[in-house]
Amino acid sequence: MQMPNKSVAVRKLRGVAVGEAVEVLLVAGVLLGFTIFLMSYATAGGGPTMYSKEQQAPQINLAQQALDRVVLQNSPIAVRSGQSWRIVDLALAASGPLYQPQLDDSKLAELFPAAGGQLCTIQQKAFADATGISQAALVDYGLLKPAVGSLNFDYVSILKNFFGRDWDKYDITLIIKPLVNLTICPNLQVSNVAIQRRDPMCAGVQQGVWVRSTAGGRVVATAVYCTTNAGCDLSSRELTLAYNSGVGLWEARLEVPSSYLQGLGTVASLVIFAERVTYPRAMDFYVFNTTSRSLAYGMYGYDGRVWFMHDATVSCGSGNIPALGIRRLDIYTGGGFVTLAQDVTLDPGIGAGAVKVDMCQNCVSNARCAACWVQPPAGALFAVAWIERNSQGGNAPGSTIVVVPLFPTPPNAVIRVDTWLRWTPVEPQLQAAVATRIVDSRSTTYSIQLVLYKKP
Repeated sequence: MQMPNKSVAVRKLRGVAVGEAVEVLLVAGVLLGFTIFLMSYATAGGGPTMYSKEQQAPQINLAQQALDRVVLQNSPIAVRSGQSWRIVDLALAASGPLYQPQLDDSKLAELFPAAGGQLCTIQQKAFADATGISQAALVDYGLLKPAVGSLNFDYVSILKNFFGRDWDKYDITLIIKPLVNLTICPNLQVSNVAIQRRDPMCAGVQQGVWVRSTAGGRVVATAVYCTTNAGCDLSSRELTLAYNSGVGLWEARLEVPSSYLQGLGTVASLVIFAERVTYPRAMDFYVFNTTSRSLAYGMYGYDGRVWFMHDATVSCGSGNIPALGIRRLDIYTGGGFVTLAQDVTLDPGIGAGAVKVDMCQNCVSNARCAACWVQPPAGALFAVAWIERNSQGGNAPGSTIVVVPLFPTPPNAVIRVDTWLRWTPVEPQLQAAVATRIVDSRSTTYSIQLVLYKKP
């Protein structure tokens, strides 16, 4: 296979623009409404507080301090625990953001459930031992996400980090929800394969590629088209969403070059990223594909690394035994591509002796790596791996490309953490206070609510 051109010209993903005045006023109104409601008693189902006004005041302050800690403090939130991972903190601030507060997308990705997709078992013990992940959900073409079963919440550690010695007097519910749902909706027929998205937002979408949203505004859609012999080409277009009264959503059609739809899943890959540049922020991505045979799988792990594994090591894979070659592994940072590894060989090693897991740069020649990893630089948006099989691969594609987004997948999911689950499956009826805030991450604007429960 010819190597991709290292001097590929790329266009920088559009930054987030200043919001239109009317939408800023709308957000301010939402914040004001939250403030008015701020510390009235309201569980997820509603209800009055049992505390007097005098008793309520310190709880109001405590709830706000706890929420401030979530959005302002930066520290690792996940730790390895044997063959699994534990969430021990909810300090979600980004390190050194352009402004404060700002949430860390990688930490949100750790908290997102693996919504939808087929559940896959990691069959290679070397990989499970190295990562502490034994199950993953198939999110998209060649893309896995650690399954919920591999992630546990250490509620006691979380509460101790928030309340110190008094941790056992309190419980919290933390809900993080995107303010705007932005969804890419394809309806295409390519190579006798129907490319459609099963999502309520995409119901009844017309032929073509559409961007739909629960709010109007301007969106920049960036198509990333990569081929096995010519690298990646990026094309960005700005769209203005118009209201469709028939579906009750805002939408715009995205014209995709016909050349971008050729060879998908065999010698080319196409991913579209949509970014709402009218405030509040919103983001989505979609991988276009015409085959399920991805040769290898990429996964963004709890440890911030990007992992690549041979498909024979995953129950959802095709089971091809021959070695695979990752001819090139690039990371896109927003300013261009950075090559992190080349000529990597992955060998499942099934029935053929011991294998290992190592840095991709160390898995060349006969290194006997079943899987490998790279550490993306800060601010990276996605990884691209050019993969080919050897001549014994049967009817599997000779080569393919896997794209791994480095932000929450799916980006529109809701995060909810309930520490009271440590002792009861039923939400407590006694609530002390509620604090709310609207905070940006690098890709999305979130509404955050922290509910404080205090034992009488």
